[in-house]
Amino acid sequence: MSLEHPQPGLRATDQDRDRAASIVQEAHGDGRLDVEELDERLTRVYSAKTQLELKAITSDLVPLPVVQGPAREVLTVRSEHRTQVRTGAWRVPRQIIAEAVHCRIKFDFTAAVVETAEIQVDATARHGTVVLVVPEGWLVDIEDVQVKHGTVRNRTRSPGTTAARVLLRVTGRATHSRIIVRHARSWGRRSH
Repeated sequence: MSLEHPQPGLRATDQDRDRAASIVQEAHGDGRLDVEELDERLTRVYSAKTQLELKAITSDLVPLPVVQGPAREVLTVRSEHRTQVRTGAWRVPRQIIAEAVHCRIKFDFTAAVVETAEIQVDATARHGTVVLVVPEGWLVDIEDVQVKHGTVRNRTRSPGTTAARVLLRVTGRATHSRIIVRHARSWGRRSH
C-alpha cells in the first residue's frame, strides 16, 4: 500500500496498519506528537478499516527522508505494554537490542536499507513477542537464544547453495515469550 496514494474504499490490511503505526511512532520519537496524540492516533490506526482512513491519520506526518551517511552502530528498542514496529525503508545498524515486556516488537527487514553482511539482534522478551521478518536468501542463526517457558522459531527457508546475502545472528532470552524469525507472509494471512 502507498499511504500517499490510497485507493478509495480499499480495505486496509494488517501490514497497512503496521506501516501507518510506524509513521505515527516515528513522529512521536522525534517530538512531533506528544504521548496523548500518540495513543489517540495508534488507537485510530488499529481500528481503521480502509486505506483512506490510514491516510487521514498520517497525512500531516510525512516520514522524514532517509539520512545520508552510514547507519548508526546500535539501535535500541525497549517497550513495555506498547507495540513497536520498524518497517519500510529504515536503515539497519550492525546491532539491534530489542526488549519486549508484555508487548510485541517487530522488525521488518524486507524493504530495509542493509549495508552490512551480518546483523546482530539481542532480543529479550518477557511475556511478549519479538518478530523478525527477513527477505529470501538471508541466513539465520538462533542457536544462542535461551528459552524459559517460551518458544524460539526460525521459520525461514535455507538460502540453499547460493551464498547468503546477510547473516542474521539472534541472541538473547525468551521468558514466557516468543521470538520468531520468518519471511513475509502472503496476502490474506495475519501478520504477527
